[in-house]
Amino acid sequence: MSTDHSTLLGATRGLLWLMLALVAAAFLFVIASGAALVAMWPDIVVEAKNSRIFVEPDAMRPQLFALLGILFLVLGIAVFILRKLQALISTASSDPFVPANAARLRHIGWALVGVQILAIPLGSIARSIAVPTSQFADMGGINLQGILAILLAFVLAAVFERGAAMRDELEGTV
Repeated sequence: MSTDHSTLLGATRGLLWLMLALVAAAFLFVIASGAALVAMWPDIVVEAKNSRIFVEPDAMRPQLFALLGILFLVLGIAVFILRKLQALISTASSDPFVPANAARLRHIGWALVGVQILAIPLGSIARSIAVPTSQFADMGGINLQGILAILLAFVLAAVFERGAAMRDELEGTV
């Protein structure tokens, strides 16, 4: 294995750990936001009424909790994907074409499908509580990049599966 390859794998491992730390921080932020909604609701209503971002502050409390719940689920899926990527990277330097890596990529693909599905209610809730001209009104929804990532994960899973099968066939003929 070349030093460039091992340097790249090392950097990728470090970035995955950094991303996990950022997701953990986001988890804490979502939990703190939920606690703040409960503790400071009257103040939040006053501020929301004075802002030009939210439509009806009095009716948005359940929607905000639903929004936080969806974000919590998306972050959970992000942890799942990052852990699968870490497992995949751990085998990349020795033997990447193993059936487990194909399964990991397929799991990542399905997790990305879950994120795209959760983006639909996320966008719907954001549009229902925000003024159409605000940045929150454009939040969520299915996007082309997500669909391409899903397709890429499933195609790579098939490639890894075929690579593992070809290696097994080659070992069987020797």
